[in-house]
Amino acid sequence: MMKLTPNPTAKLTGMLMLASACIFNPSYAEELASPAEFNDSNELILPLDYREWVQVGANVSPNELNNGKAPFNEMRTIYMDRGAFQHWKKTGEFRTGTLLLKEVMGVERYKGLTGSGYAAGEVVAVAGMLKDPVKFADEPGNWGFFRYAKLENSDLFQKTSKQLPTDKCSGCHTSGAQDDMVFTQHYPVLTDSKGTGRVAVPVE
Repeated sequence: MMKLTPNPTAKLTGMLMLASACIFNPSYAEELASPAEFNDSNELILPLDYREWVQVGANVSPNELNNGKAPFNEMRTIYMDRGAFQHWKKTGEFRTGTLLLKEVMGVERYKGLTGSGYAAGEVVAVAGMLKDPVKFADEPGNWGFFRYAKLENSDLFQKTSKQLPTDKCSGCHTSGAQDDMVFTQHYPVLTDSKGTGRVAVPVE
């Protein structure tokens, strides 16, 4: 009977393939930790990689559609941290440590080959909401709200933010948001993936 001799190269290749699968396949990976970090003054530090998170939605509320005076004449792009999205698509719930960040931009009108429309202007602020039942035990939905404004006469933004007063942001979220104070009705990425694991549009 022929005796098979183990091939060290093949064994090493197999181990590397398994390691790669564990790194790149979400089914093998453990849930990512929340990116939320506070400084010694209990201010939330702005994560500087949020544009690499999951973009879950965008919306605009221009003056022209609000009798010439919108409460917030701005365009918004919303990002969700990857670990929270991973949890959301498995369970349909926002985990402790979920961090949603909203880039707030000016609204510009334009005329192009596709017709007239609205485009994003410069970023003027970044706003965030963080879920933590312990830290925000007395807040509606256990969410804390934050805002990183652009510094005056500068291209730089605040790198930390104190928690905003409860009545500053939570009112609209409490009365109008579809899921746990989050406006998922405007974010198809979240409505499609809620407890389904879906990460793309459905196909035939």
